[in-house]
Amino acid sequence: MPVPLPPNAKEVFSSQMFRIYQWPQKMFDGSETLFETCVRSDSVTVIAFVDSEHILIGTQSQPYRGTFVDVPGGRVDPGETAEQAVRRELLEETGYEAKNLELWWSKKYNSIIQHERFVFVAKNVTRVRDQHLDHGEKIEINIIPFTGSSQLYVKQGRQSEVAMTLLAMEFDPESKARLHKFLSS
Repeated sequence: MPVPLPPNAKEVFSSQMFRIYQWPQKMFDGSETLFETCVRSDSVTVIAFVDSEHILIGTQSQPYRGTFVDVPGGRVDPGETAEQAVRRELLEETGYEAKNLELWWSKKYNSIIQHERFVFVAKNVTRVRDQHLDHGEKIEINIIPFTGSSQLYVKQGRQSEVAMTLLAMEFDPESKARLHKFLSS
């Protein structure tokens, strides 16, 4: 949830993902200036393990972004929990379902753009159907070795937080131990 907006904040723009608010704000010297913030949809991402040594990663194309690699994820729809959203996104983008899911980390961004980001780890994922992509997505799903996936993602991925999570899981002793515990439980 975003930082509560002041009661005098007015919505000046709204779209599928963003709502922009403005309000007059009294400054420390007594003057007044116009403040604004953007509240966007929360987002989810999942690092999905097919087995203890392999993850799902997609080679993805979108009309205005070109081609990149990414793990499954997307936005949280109104009325969904983060877990419901990540399960839906995993199924839509890959055709896979996860038997086990753990919230790896979440972060509330309360800056000029306000939203919450959730990163999950899934294990025992199995293919149950074909992908169901929206009109702006082309995703080729690949099963790749987890070892080395962080380097691939650093070079070709688009989300720095996912790159850092993969790097930590592969090289940080505490994260490696946490991952090992999750995958072997």
